[in-house]
Amino acid sequence: MKKILILKMGDTLESISKQYGQFPNHIIKNAGLDEKDIMVVDCVKEEKFPIIEKIKGIIITGSHSMVTDYEPWSVRVSYWLKNIINFNVPILGICYGHQLLADILGGKVGYNSNKMEFGTWDIYLTKEGKKDKLLGILPQKFKGHEAHSQSVLELPNNAKILAYNENDSIQSFVYKNCIWGTQFHPEFSANITKEYLKFVKDDIVSSGKNYENIYNKIEEHKYGEMLLKRFIEIADEYNK
Repeated sequence: MKKILILKMGDTLESISKQYGQFPNHIIKNAGLDEKDIMVVDCVKEEKFPIIEKIKGIIITGSHSMVTDYEPWSVRVSYWLKNIINFNVPILGICYGHQLLADILGGKVGYNSNKMEFGTWDIYLTKEGKKDKLLGILPQKFKGHEAHSQSVLELPNNAKILAYNENDSIQSFVYKNCIWGTQFHPEFSANITKEYLKFVKDDIVSSGKNYENIYNKIEEHKYGEMLLKRFIEIADEYNK
């Protein structure tokens, strides 16, 4: 039986882990999955990847690492994914995963000139986003939880921008109609987002941004849950 593979690209904050679990737990909860439906590979520990015949779809988590540091464990994942991309396997990269996919596909990743983006922000679909089979289930303007310093600065060739906002011109992209990246975190809740914001409070203040204003705008929403559940539906459709 094929399963959803979650590539765990690091650990979340200890305060979050104690209350809500690790990155895969957040995905499992918001996607409405059962433990029996998924496989998790801890990429930092360089665990073994499953064979392609056992994979229904792949979700790549966020990370506290930076894609441009090219850490050995991350480079190992990149080489593996470059091969997997040749198959029609639905892939969703979240934050670090979004950036890693862009890097693998020939895009450019780096620090955002608008500096770090944390909190709950308005995100807008492009014309391509409205037609997309994954992002298209969302309204033209929707909320997204953010927690990142680096961004996709240049789109890979043959990829399409699906969503953007005032801080980041590439909030989401699609490649080959089955590989997606989202800079925002569809697996985060408002409380998880608040924990991340607290963690970077000093950096937010020193960057000249209004911490209290950002904190007060953090709100719960269902858009991340909608997106993850739709991704699972797409993976099921690909494997009929």
